Amino acid sequence: MLIVSLILFQIIIFAVLIFVFRKVMTKNVISAIRYIEELNQDYTKKEQEINRQLEETKLKSQEIINKAQEEAEKLKTQIIKEAESERDKIIGQARTQSTEIIQQADKSRQALLQEVEERIDKEAINKACQLLEDTLPEQFKQNVHLHWVEELIENGFNNLEHLRIPQDLQEVKIVSAFTLTGEQRKNLFKKLKDVFGREVALKEEVDPKVVAGLIISMGSLVLDGSLRNKIKERTKSG
Repeated sequence: MLIVSLILFQIIIFAVLIFVFRKVMTKNVISAIRYIEELNQDYTKKEQEINRQLEETKLKSQEIINKAQEEAEKLKTQIIKEAESERDKIIGQARTQSTEIIQQADKSRQALLQEVEERIDKEAINKACQLLEDTLPEQFKQNVHLHWVEELIENGFNNLEHLRIPQDLQEVKIVSAFTLTGEQRKNLFKKLKDVFGREVALKEEVDPKVVAGLIISMGSLVLDGSLRNKIKERTKSG
């Protein structure tokens, strides 16, 4: 009986221990489950926060990329415009320089042509005068010479009042195809005295190459009544 009671007591104690252990375990499990749920909730919140921050970071990164692309596009457009502007400027300068070069070349060409024409005219006049000197009869040249000298003395000084004549001129040079006659020299001396208002010395020179007529030099002012000048004037007017 005692043994049964002891066994029964042990069973009761074991049952109580099991109940208490089960209760403690249940409480610990519930506490652990709650803790795990709290950790899970906290993890979920942190994960959501991290996802949110990640999304914001992606948006900001995309904004930065978009802005960088816009800036790059603007810079590209600006560089292209500046390059086009520089290209147009260079092309414009090249065109201006080429135009100037063409104009200078044309001026040089015109000057060269004019020089050649003047040389041709001069040579032609010299040749014509030489031919006339060689072919015209002496008496014919003297008659033409006489006529042109009288014409120059009579009409060659009419427009001198419009020209600047040196006031300190002391000598007048006369180059004639033939020696001046006394009458011609007298008339010329009187005409020059009327022009200058005083007497001036005459320096005479005979040059057969003049062929006919005479050339009067008064400083920088020249009255050319020679055959050469008349041919030259006729060539220009023709």
